[in-house]
Amino acid sequence: MLFKNLAVVSAAILTLLLSACSSDNDQGVDRPQTFQGAFVDEREIVALISGTKAQHRLQMFASANGYKLREVTTLRSLGLIMLSFEMPEGTKGKQAIAELEGAVPSSTVGVNHAYREQALTSTTSSQSYANGLLNWPKSGCMASAPIGLIDTQVDAKVAGLSNRQLIQQSFTTGSAGSGRHGTEIASILADPSRLRNATLYSAAVIEETVDAGRAAGADSIVKALDWLIEEDVKVVNISLAGPFNKLLDLAVDKASESGLIMVAAVGNSGPKAAALYPAAFDAVIAVTAVDAKGKIYRKAGHGRHIDIAAPGVDVLSSSAQGARFMTGTSIAAPFVTARIAADPRVLTGASADQVRQRLVANSRDLGRTGPDSTYGNGLMQATGICSP
Repeated sequence: MLFKNLAVVSAAILTLLLSACSSDNDQGVDRPQTFQGAFVDEREIVALISGTKAQHRLQMFASANGYKLREVTTLRSLGLIMLSFEMPEGTKGKQAIAELEGAVPSSTVGVNHAYREQALTSTTSSQSYANGLLNWPKSGCMASAPIGLIDTQVDAKVAGLSNRQLIQQSFTTGSAGSGRHGTEIASILADPSRLRNATLYSAAVIEETVDAGRAAGADSIVKALDWLIEEDVKVVNISLAGPFNKLLDLAVDKASESGLIMVAAVGNSGPKAAALYPAAFDAVIAVTAVDAKGKIYRKAGHGRHIDIAAPGVDVLSSSAQGARFMTGTSIAAPFVTARIAADPRVLTGASADQVRQRLVANSRDLGRTGPDSTYGNGLMQATGICSP
């Protein structure tokens, strides 16, 4: 939608495999209930706080009540301090949140939810249709600003990037390793048929977690946002999806206030699933996926928070290791991110709502007439976004 519904319930989502859906034009984004499902580490609780005095009060209270401090991270660009604790034996997330926020009411405390990639490899005989469907300028565009990527680590050679085009930082607790998903997204973002001389700031957040398998923690995404703001990145692609999380909610708001434009995949949990995050946050451009005929991807999430559609079914991804066809809302998001990065008018002090309006202004309506909860405001178009 052009403007996302602000009347949402303040709570946390239970699981990545979601239930309860919204039908077209009759229901906004619900922030579902709390504490079932995918946590990076079930023994971990994370706090965001502003100011060292409040930090010290929280640490003293936590220590006195059996919480073990694991890590303190200063997030200068977000104006926050992150503290990670191991909860006392027998303490659950809900109790820990109540205790820590009760001790220091200015703190935001939450469990460390897991966020997963939203793409699949597909087998098809389709041709590369994406640029044509979007009316992308045939000569491509020069990137007008650096692009952020929060995903797996990127293999520069496989993605067809030079060392000068890729700046990487890991926000995992161990070795980030290599990652096909992030490399595929990078190859779409920096494909010279769309963007030339693109510089990517890649924040690696996906790793093997204690309790959720291969995923990114909310804490890692928050740290990545802080780093991208520090590096003066203007637009970031987040092809990850997961539950509502109050820590991520606060960080996204802070990042938006700093001027960072965030683009995210709506997720592949299906049309009857509740909204996934960060795409469902008001400050984020939410992208769904369509095929070569403009038909919605059958596993794409639905909801009134969806802003725009882009190609995401059997999309040809070319790299140094050959071409593959990829499917998922993960694949649709980087087309929107690239379109924003290609248009210098978009990134000149623009807010998320202003960027959203520009995307909507020349989109092609799909489905029902007008905005709907399947296609959002329709198929993004790239006509005239840059000079040849």
